[in-house]
Amino acid sequence: MGFRDRLAFDAGKGEYRDGDIRYLMLRPDALMGILLELPDALRPEVFAAMARSITRAGGRSAQAYRAAGSVAPEQLVATIAATAPELGWGIWDLRIGDGRLDLTVRNSPFVAGYGAADHPVCTPIIGMLRAIGPMILGFDVTVRETACAAMRASFGGELCHFEVVPLVG
Repeated sequence: MGFRDRLAFDAGKGEYRDGDIRYLMLRPDALMGILLELPDALRPEVFAAMARSITRAGGRSAQAYRAAGSVAPEQLVATIAATAPELGWGIWDLRIGDGRLDLTVRNSPFVAGYGAADHPVCTPIIGMLRAIGPMILGFDVTVRETACAAMRASFGGELCHFEVVPLVG
């Protein structure tokens, strides 16, 4: 059963839920616009805070997926890759290989909401990868965004790429 099939809307409460997890629909330009309202010097810390928050909250979602039957690493990868587009997080091609994860994202909502930039803007995805990396690989990880579509002249049609590798040190 897919995420949207599990999602329940309660009109009396004005909320969406997937079991015990509440969700909110929010425009990417409204979310990323918060960063654009801040002085440039403050943005890196807000991006970092977003990643930390998503690591915590996204980790709870991934634990729920695992508890619902996506126990094997390959199953969890498949569930996460299938759920990401249903959440509006773009199209995820998430692969396990050689003790690492590689993710390519097409149509990142964070790029769409932020626009062109001289730095990566997909830190919520980094946060999610920090949460799922240890669940899938079995060890602490470092996540790097090695390409961000926001940094390309034609950012709307480009891809973002992430590497999840063992934590060194």
